[in-house]
Amino acid sequence: MAEHLKVGETLFIRMDDGESFYDVLYSILKDEGITSGVILNGVGMLRNFEIGWFGGSKYETERIEGTAYELISMNGNIAVKDEDIFAHVHVGLASPDKKMIGGHLFDATVNNTVELFILIPKLKLKRMEKGGYTPLTAES
Repeated sequence: MAEHLKVGETLFIRMDDGESFYDVLYSILKDEGITSGVILNGVGMLRNFEIGWFGGSKYETERIEGTAYELISMNGNIAVKDEDIFAHVHVGLASPDKKMIGGHLFDATVNNTVELFILIPKLKLKRMEKGGYTPLTAES
């Protein structure tokens, strides 16, 4: 079962094997009342994931099942979108043959563990629809 600890403006999350990355992330954010954040770093492994690339009007996605990939890099932000919490997460992943892929993370299952650090800013981050995409805005 995932564990987390919030101290000051830092949130640490450790997810466990088999957990849904986004289910755990959103559950902890809601429990802690966090609606804005900066994902500083994430490492571990993922499997059964979907990543995508934004082509200007829509996402092109790819789903990879079964094989665990090393989570080399994870960063992003957390904001309010359509009155709910939305995490915009990018990943760099390495396959067992050490080939890199990356993009926007849409879905993933934790393989072994994911260790995540999130900075909680004093700013209020929001996303609003603008011509087919939702740019990030900040308020004090």
